[in-house]
Amino acid sequence: MDRKIAVARCHEIQLAVRGKEVSRFESISEVGMAVQLALHLRGLPQVEYERVKLLASALLGIPRLAVDRIVGLLEQIEFVKVVREGKTARSLVPLVPYFDQLYDGVGEYLETEAQLDEFEALTLEIVDRLAGAPHNADALAAQIGAVGSDRKTFDDTIEIGQRGHFLVSHRSRSRTILLNPTYFSENAELFADHVAKCGATGVGRLLKLIHAAQGWPLSVIEQTGEINGFKVGAEQILLLRRLAQEGMVKPPKITTSYSGESLFMFTPTPGYMSVSPLKREQYERALAIVSAVRQGQLLPNKFKIWRPGALLYKLKTELHLAPTTDYGEQYRNLVHLRLARLVPLAGGYQQLQIIDTPENRESLETAYQLVTGGVSHETSVDRDVIEAMTGSQEYVESLVSSQQLRERETITVPGESGYEMQQLLLDMGS
Repeated sequence: MDRKIAVARCHEIQLAVRGKEVSRFESISEVGMAVQLALHLRGLPQVEYERVKLLASALLGIPRLAVDRIVGLLEQIEFVKVVREGKTARSLVPLVPYFDQLYDGVGEYLETEAQLDEFEALTLEIVDRLAGAPHNADALAAQIGAVGSDRKTFDDTIEIGQRGHFLVSHRSRSRTILLNPTYFSENAELFADHVAKCGATGVGRLLKLIHAAQGWPLSVIEQTGEINGFKVGAEQILLLRRLAQEGMVKPPKITTSYSGESLFMFTPTPGYMSVSPLKREQYERALAIVSAVRQGQLLPNKFKIWRPGALLYKLKTELHLAPTTDYGEQYRNLVHLRLARLVPLAGGYQQLQIIDTPENRESLETAYQLVTGGVSHETSVDRDVIEAMTGSQEYVESLVSSQQLRERETITVPGESGYEMQQLLLDMGS
């Protein structure tokens, strides 16, 4: 597995188990916490070490006793500089890079220092395979060679995954279907039923095609039997229709006088978007932006959009498009969502102007990522925590006090604690 993908999976697992401790995990938890803390430090000025420690433990799910270790990891890979008085850490100077460099830096540590054990490596492989599509549990176990005595380790991984909320199991058509809730938190039963009926291969291929062509209109897929030039079968089109008609979350819709009603298909909404209502709303706005651009690309009125990525880049950097007489209906939803204004000009022209707010800029960035290669896990960043890192002490105290004191649950599989104690006693006696 590519090390950047492995780091991303560690982060996803950590987001899911946040506030819990998995007894079988060490490197997964360490790397996941490192990414989460790095994302919240990136771009900040020098910050007080004790404040970082408080916010990390109270709001980011990092145990207070683990913060020093996680900061030490980030210092080792030169993502932070620790300012000390003697042996006491007083403050941090964040040096966290952007985009792939962040995952590369932590990934190098994962490869050379963290040393995943067999159980953690199996967990990452299962989580990664389920990120692409749900799978029949028996078929997945066979694919990765978890047969015979190895099947128990596989089953233990699944049990821990369910208790830690980074795996979900559904019974459908007398089969056990496993899902990764980061990618299939919505419409899980529908996906499980389709996998039980038709297998995981077709679902996985369909989702890869949609991922590479986010926002492709369902009507175009039905008419051409293709997604961006790649053939799709009748069963795959049936699944898209079911998602559009029966799914809990309906795909974005645009209605125009020249092309009628159009539905725009996306891969399932990432589970971490549900962390806060605001994050979810921003993501849905991003889908609306992509849908409007796909309308102009694939179902245009007078003027076709030839390079959607370039148009979105212009929109997110300049916050407006060139005036035209063509796109009023196409972008109407963005006006309803308070993302943009359609400003009337002379001669029947209109100009699309984005309403400049941090939330709208973030939605534009997400829309750009969707069209050019997918959504970064950096959308899991909690803006309140970032503000608290450098905000007033009153703001910090208010934010921390809003969190309920929670007992940290330890997740184990049945019999595991007794086994580990037995092994510990044997090691002490040897």
